[in-house]
Amino acid sequence: MTPAARLAASIEIIAEILQRAAAADRVVTEWQRRSRFAGAKDRRAVSETVYAVLREQGMRRWRVEQAGAELTPRLLVFADAATPLHVWQELCTAGGYGPPALDDTEIAALSKLPSDEDAPLWARANLPPSVAEMVQATFGVHTEMELAALNGRAPLDLRVNTLQANRETVLEQLRADGIAAAATPLSPIGIRIPERVRLDMNSLYRDGLIEPQDEAAQLAGLLVDAKPDETVVDLCAGAGGKTLLLAACMRNQGVLQACDNDARRLARLVPRLERAGARNIVIRDADAMPALLAELEGRADRVLLDVPCSGSGTWRRNPEARWRYDPASLDEVLRRQRGLLEDGAKLVRPGGRLVYATCSILPAENGDQADWFLAHHAEFTALPLAEAWPAGVTDQRIRSGDRLNLTPYRHGTDGFFAAAFQRQPSGGQA
Repeated sequence: MTPAARLAASIEIIAEILQRAAAADRVVTEWQRRSRFAGAKDRRAVSETVYAVLREQGMRRWRVEQAGAELTPRLLVFADAATPLHVWQELCTAGGYGPPALDDTEIAALSKLPSDEDAPLWARANLPPSVAEMVQATFGVHTEMELAALNGRAPLDLRVNTLQANRETVLEQLRADGIAAAATPLSPIGIRIPERVRLDMNSLYRDGLIEPQDEAAQLAGLLVDAKPDETVVDLCAGAGGKTLLLAACMRNQGVLQACDNDARRLARLVPRLERAGARNIVIRDADAMPALLAELEGRADRVLLDVPCSGSGTWRRNPEARWRYDPASLDEVLRRQRGLLEDGAKLVRPGGRLVYATCSILPAENGDQADWFLAHHAEFTALPLAEAWPAGVTDQRIRSGDRLNLTPYRHGTDGFFAAAFQRQPSGGQA
């Protein structure tokens, strides 16, 4: 492909992402599948251009806005402060499957892009203005650094399936396969690979020894401290990433209930548990809650609530998602989270543990919800992190206080929140 053809493909993909409100990785993959003519270098170049635009979408939107033009997929791509106007004009008149020539409106807008020195926080942080204001309450003086990290590229983290392997053996095999890999600093069962690699062809993945999972999600699962022979409930199991972690912690002994109201996501757990060799998981469908309460009310040793949320902590993996987030939806999300906290609390036995987790950086979904829960459930107390972790989680950065607040800047993970609550042994007030 010529540079002009690569540019045209990038614009096509950006337009599709914006118009379909589809996940960027899915649209890029779809383009690659239907573009048999594109070689490996072409695919890489187009993908890099697309993600560069998405990660700088705030600045580009602001530049176009300040130039007085209407935002279009083409202008979103062209509003790159580092590329002179004449370069775009040349590429758009080069022929050979390149983009159509710039029109007068585009030329006028690109001729008066503003200086980036005056850009507001929301543009620099690549966030809608209303969301930028919300996260400032979370990060305070560290806002600029945290948001810069949230806009960076995430590494590939893997979780070692301890039912079948240990981390040292897996690290040796990955390195023997020519893959740069290192142990994650916080999770004792995690491996970090700086660059994306295809796992589907790797025997470690095919045989169930590893699963992709961010280190933050691993830590949220480890905070449950599930043990063999216990009764454990994963109340918002989704596709089952943390469910499989819990099964490994339990050594396939005891009963692990995996529940979710999204049957399609839950169905993805079936082949994953077979590959992982997890045998103590009972999958419950979307209508399972009444039966589950009747069966297990007050009897579960551990309950994990990785609740539906804004997903703001994962925006470095999905840079387009931040522009689709509607703060007006937050009230309904908070209501749903509190409903799940109520259900989860009913399942926990006296002396048992409830873990509340989100992949969010918004305080309303995190600390505020933990405060609400404790205010409405005197039979539970906050469990200090130093007492909650299983053996092997030793990093002092995550052992103080009673709430786990992970961020890309401070911890190198996705943004994640978790808190552990213990039900009083007597079942009464603390």
